[in-house]
Amino acid sequence: MRRVLDQIEQLKLVPVVKINNIEDAVPLAQALCKGGLPVAEVTFRTACAREAIAKMTKEVPELLVGAGTVLTTKQVDDAIEAGAAFVVAPGFNEKVVRYCLEKGIPILPGCSHASDIERAIECGLEVVKFFPAKELGGIHTIKALAAPYQQVRFMPTGGVTEDSLDDYLECKSVIACGGSWMVKESLISDKQFGEIEALTRKAVERIQASKPTREVVMQANTVAEVAVSEIDVVNKTVESCEKVAKGVASFGELLLRLSTPGYLRFQQARDFAAHFGGAEANVAVALANFGMESKFITKLPTNEVAQSAINELRKFGVDTSSIARGGERMGIYFLEKGASQRSSKVIYDRSHSSISEACEEDFDWEQSLKNVQHFFITGITPALGEHIARLCLEVCKKCKEKDITVWCDLNYREKLWTKTEARKTLQALMKYVDVCITNEHHASDILEVTPISEGTKEENLCALASQMANKYGFKQIALTIRESLSASDNNLSAMLYQDGQSYFAKRYPMHIVDRVGGGDAFAAGLIYARANEYGPQEAVEFGAAAECLKHTIEGDFNYVSKGEVEALATGDGLGLVQR
Repeated sequence: MRRVLDQIEQLKLVPVVKINNIEDAVPLAQALCKGGLPVAEVTFRTACAREAIAKMTKEVPELLVGAGTVLTTKQVDDAIEAGAAFVVAPGFNEKVVRYCLEKGIPILPGCSHASDIERAIECGLEVVKFFPAKELGGIHTIKALAAPYQQVRFMPTGGVTEDSLDDYLECKSVIACGGSWMVKESLISDKQFGEIEALTRKAVERIQASKPTREVVMQANTVAEVAVSEIDVVNKTVESCEKVAKGVASFGELLLRLSTPGYLRFQQARDFAAHFGGAEANVAVALANFGMESKFITKLPTNEVAQSAINELRKFGVDTSSIARGGERMGIYFLEKGASQRSSKVIYDRSHSSISEACEEDFDWEQSLKNVQHFFITGITPALGEHIARLCLEVCKKCKEKDITVWCDLNYREKLWTKTEARKTLQALMKYVDVCITNEHHASDILEVTPISEGTKEENLCALASQMANKYGFKQIALTIRESLSASDNNLSAMLYQDGQSYFAKRYPMHIVDRVGGGDAFAAGLIYARANEYGPQEAVEFGAAAECLKHTIEGDFNYVSKGEVEALATGDGLGLVQR
């Protein structure tokens, strides 16, 4: 599938063709190839469309032929039998989309608004048709849709002209355009194939002429210095480079979470609510929600459940290109939420999961760490096995070589390994960690620093952080501070230690909806704030506010925006209805 989309992206323009007479099919195909554009979307709006596709693919094999205006699964079968390499539909018909995916043929469904795009993401699509482009606002609408859906690219079709082509192709969210001005129905019926060849060549020359400028903008993520005269191109280059400089990669296990409804106990439950989550994935999603370039690295099996998990990450804009595939299963954890004086319970079922049996050959760290400035890991992943612990150590060493800031949340899980095992492994890892996130109990138990019993709570935490910095060389230390009144009610705060100074966030009294993922939300908030050069006090306030809000949301992921976090961090914590 990717190969076909790559070909379309390289050509940049797909002629949308309506063939009424079968004898016109081959001369038209030859004219397009002679004009330098060996691709065509043949619409299924005529009786001879299927036969036309078959003749074009057989007699002009260098032409990449797609079937357009496909409305039914029967037409999908006809298109495949005729030799079509891809399918294009005017709207989003989920039955047709999933049928194409089952058949292994690329499908570009028409998406005209955000809901269509989200359905496409749910199906695992990365490229969609934007139709009818002109009537829907053209490039301005595409840019607006691309902002929250950065993982999706568009092929605008409908009203695209030779004059508007450049505007579309300058946008990095546009993979190619669909157009018909060089293959007008009247030109085909009048058999003016020489004119079609000339118009096609002119379009190709226009694309090639504008290509250098367009490539400067679209490849700015990997260009250190760009010498161009146009001020707007320079500005776009700088913005892209700054965005990449703040990219974050997270490495860990993505799990299927099955939780009892409400506050039922395991013995009472007859069904379970399904979510996806895991500490590092939770951080990746939260950072994407805040607008950062966020990548998640793991290994997952090749099955529908794992694909659904990947699709869920893509929905938020998380880069999943470094996820290895293979192995037999995803890890699972079962959750029973506590209430009042009854604690929550977690049962893990993650033995022999794909990531726990991963090996060095599964990951290309050079590629995965490209354009990454921050790397996040937790103490959970090394607990999956000695070979996984070695992988974690290897990637952290590579990060240090590349001057990538390494963040680690200790996250000790006693159900995964013993304290002795955790101490040996995590203490060896700490020499490669720049920022350590933990709490006073894990700092004492795992890093073996001595808590101070004298003085105030704040003085003791400062002394603890100072010991950690001196022993392990951390540049920054963040401690979450939780006072548990019951399973339902906690008080929450945090501290950030930097350059011998401690900064404390305000204290939040919380009534808990879902505690899982709270620490991950804090980590993501802190990473975002520091990567965007917030001061230490602002950073710890942002992280604590993000953690507080996560406790109000079901599931592992923190479905909050940067604006909501900032509003709470600066004082809007009354929970009033927003109208």
